[in-house]
Amino acid sequence: MHAHRDAEKRERGSVTAEFALAVPAVVFVMLLVISLAMHGAARIALEEGARAAARELARGESAATVQEALRQTAGDGVEVAMSADGPYTAVVVTRPVRVLGLVELSAEQTAEAYARTEHLAAVVGAP
Repeated sequence: MHAHRDAEKRERGSVTAEFALAVPAVVFVMLLVISLAMHGAARIALEEGARAAARELARGESAATVQEALRQTAGDGVEVAMSADGPYTAVVVTRPVRVLGLVELSAEQTAEAYARTEHLAAVVGAP
């Protein structure tokens, strides 16, 4: 009977030790999943920002208006390159990748958007 109790105590102790070892791994996996979800959401916001900036620029808005539309959509900390390529306006937006919004990696997210330049289309007479 005494040996049975000792075996139960050892078993409870090993379960506790296994649980203590598993908790950090579970927390790490949860943080990784959350980080990937945040990365995906940031990517979508960056693409939306590029589209919004391209639309504003294609309408003939000022660079300040384009920057404001981009900031409202994609957030702060983005770099933008704007150009007119024939009848199209191009916007390339870049932002550093951050893990959990805190740790910056040596990678970047980039989004591009193109829009038909409206004020050029009106001058040329195209639809």
